[in-house]
Amino acid sequence: MDLAETFEKLDETAIKAFVADGQEEHLHLDFKTVTSAHLSHKDDKRNLAKALSGFANSDGGLIVWGVDARKNAQDIDCAGALVEISPIQLFVGRLNELTGQAVSPLVDGVRHKAIATTGDRGFAVSLIPESASGPHMAKLGEDRYYKRSGASFYKMEHFDLEDMFGRRQKPNLQLQLRYRPVPPEEFPSEHLDFNLVNLGRSSAHYAGFHVSLEEGTKIASVSGIDNVSHLNDGRPTLSYTNNHSVIHPNGVTIHTGYAKFTRPDKDKDTAIVLTVYCENMKSERKHILLPPVRASGLLAPPGDEAVAQPIPETPTGEEAGTEPMPTPDDQGTAR
Repeated sequence: MDLAETFEKLDETAIKAFVADGQEEHLHLDFKTVTSAHLSHKDDKRNLAKALSGFANSDGGLIVWGVDARKNAQDIDCAGALVEISPIQLFVGRLNELTGQAVSPLVDGVRHKAIATTGDRGFAVSLIPESASGPHMAKLGEDRYYKRSGASFYKMEHFDLEDMFGRRQKPNLQLQLRYRPVPPEEFPSEHLDFNLVNLGRSSAHYAGFHVSLEEGTKIASVSGIDNVSHLNDGRPTLSYTNNHSVIHPNGVTIHTGYAKFTRPDKDKDTAIVLTVYCENMKSERKHILLPPVRASGLLAPPGDEAVAQPIPETPTGEEAGTEPMPTPDDQGTAR
């Protein structure tokens, strides 16, 4: 499970379990208490600035606000007590306000959410992704660069900064799905286009993706991509590999191919797992849902969990040049 998925699934039960189980802080997890929900105290601001800088300059991480971490008998920092924040909605609002001021340059993709318990009390969770545009300096009175190592934030040394300033820019390859309305004569077959776009600062070499469909899905035909179900114990799986050309960081959407398939139950959501990769980029996995289809063969109106909606027929040339469908990330629910 990646950081974004963990962020989405964290709830009151999980936070209480951290304390009950003595959850240790680690490279991607930090616990913090606050003096005031207004985030007016200098220590609270300092903690936010250090975490934004340290996680973004390292491998990303989560902060759980409202949990007191203390050293246990083995001298390891662990969740020790719940210290609920009130009013929690005000606190999350202040987190959002200060995020842009607490670090320079701004860290893209930071998200905060409240986990209310009773009334306007509760906890908060912050997701701070690894950044490809660092190093990021902690502000709000700090004016220092931090990194995350083990369970702590450390001031970066001169050689750390030299390395980061000289670090190669990275690609940021995103896989986008586009759904085509199904003509009545083809129903119940469905049609998905697969597009790639590079949102990073460097060209994407050796790009590819895997798409794992729900058990029972029948792949009717493919174009531009491969049906590799026979290599995956019969599980319906699609694959794409490009070892000959690059995807430039120009934000233009590239059409890679399409698949026609029939889902096991047209009246239920269909789960899809997407994995995209390229050289100099960590592979990224997303779990999404396709909503049920109507008898007409079109997708039902998208709800909170919808990730696709009917769109007009799009060209199948090298560049589709169309906007991506909303994904769980776009809707603030799950990257």
